[in-house]
Amino acid sequence: MKWRDKIRRELFDVEIPGGYADKLLHKDDILDCSLGTNPFGTPERVKRKLKTIEIDISRYPDVKYTELRNALSEYWGIEKESIFFGYGSMGCFEKVNKFVIRNGSKVLGVSPQYTRYVSDVVAMGGVYTPVFLKKENNFRIDLDDLIHSITEDHVLLYLDNPHNPTGQVLKLKEVEEIVEEASRKGVLVLIDEAYGDFVEKKESAINLSSDNLIILRSFSKGFGLASMRVGYAVIKNKELGKLYEKVDLPFPISAIGEVLAVEALKDQNFLENSRRQIATIKQKIIHALKRVFQIAETHPQTPIMLVSGEGDIYHYFLERGVLTVPGSAFKPLNNSYVRLRVPKNEKDLLSRLF
Repeated sequence: MKWRDKIRRELFDVEIPGGYADKLLHKDDILDCSLGTNPFGTPERVKRKLKTIEIDISRYPDVKYTELRNALSEYWGIEKESIFFGYGSMGCFEKVNKFVIRNGSKVLGVSPQYTRYVSDVVAMGGVYTPVFLKKENNFRIDLDDLIHSITEDHVLLYLDNPHNPTGQVLKLKEVEEIVEEASRKGVLVLIDEAYGDFVEKKESAINLSSDNLIILRSFSKGFGLASMRVGYAVIKNKELGKLYEKVDLPFPISAIGEVLAVEALKDQNFLENSRRQIATIKQKIIHALKRVFQIAETHPQTPIMLVSGEGDIYHYFLERGVLTVPGSAFKPLNNSYVRLRVPKNEKDLLSRLF
């Protein structure tokens, strides 16, 4: 028997989506509107902290991440024991999938959706069954359609909110309806709030207390700490929390990442200013793009949007010096779509396109 015959067959068939972190090297004139980070970068107080930080890098981090756990507990007004860590929100959902999904497990989502979550489900042997967002409905998430699609056969429902790639946001009351229906069907709900810092805290599913709910958050987007890879999960159900701990490995975050994340939480003005400026810039960009392209349902404060047009618009943008994420990175879309992240200044983008 060969080694190939001893490995799960489905892994050989998993397709890893491209386009997410693709970069054009050695081209300084490219305007990067691809990866969904904060266009205004990192808070100044975090930059100052980085310059003065003193850490013995020969030592392992605090295995409990006590300072960050305490800071997040205070920030959200939740129990410390409900907070768990991972290398970005991706590291967190990988652990959730590890204890939830087994061969043949059915996972419900929407499509298009964050593709790397889908590929991880398949890699774990799960079956991903999406509710397709309709172009004729401007790719708006249909709450009734999603709720009626939840069945007892599903083990988990995954929903990124804010949604990737459109940037639309379901209201907390709508999320609560989804969670309640899933609970009645015995289904876990995983809400990925990687872009959650671009909307107000009161809209976060962390404010809910359902036993079947897991919420993921990241410091990569709103707080501008993408290279630090600091993510966390909020799991108020203690039994689910124990399962997370059983599949977790120690030290998912560096000591430097913990210190900078704690510092970032102290600067709420940065987030508020980012939301306000993004809304202004995004409105101007949408107004200009609508002359030629179509814009899917989106929220004014999230920095990403789904743009569509005739033909290969990914290369249309690229030929004009604008790097986006091609629609083909979000099945079943093709490159007549792109995900666009708003730049720091709308003129930098619009002057290249028109």
